[in-house]
Amino acid sequence: MNLSKNQKILIGILHFLPVIGMIAYFIFFFSFFISTIPSFENQDQENPPADVLSGFLSAFVIIIITMFVSIGVKVFDIIHLTKSNKRETGNKVLVWVLLFVFTGIIGEIVYYFLEILPEKKPEN
Repeated sequence: MNLSKNQKILIGILHFLPVIGMIAYFIFFFSFFISTIPSFENQDQENPPADVLSGFLSAFVIIIITMFVSIGVKVFDIIHLTKSNKRETGNKVLVWVLLFVFTGIIGEIVYYFLEILPEKKPEN
């Protein structure tokens, strides 16, 4: 699979988006949680404030978007792996797929730097 430099840069950004999404989620969630503690003390326990529900919905949206981007990156990496290693006779494809499954985002970032980013030399 031949990719241009701009496509490789875009794919690199997409590989780091799940990490950025998780960091954004934790920052948002904890800052939201800390800011709503005073409203929990002043509110009725049976009727949660609307701010709490909207905050949880916002955090949920961040996680869903991050999850879809992560799944998309995983699918792209597996497709790229199978198309670029058609002539491989070893277990290279199996090892990479197992790394994607068991290490998740970290394995995909390593794959990006080792397999997608370097320029492949044409074979004679």
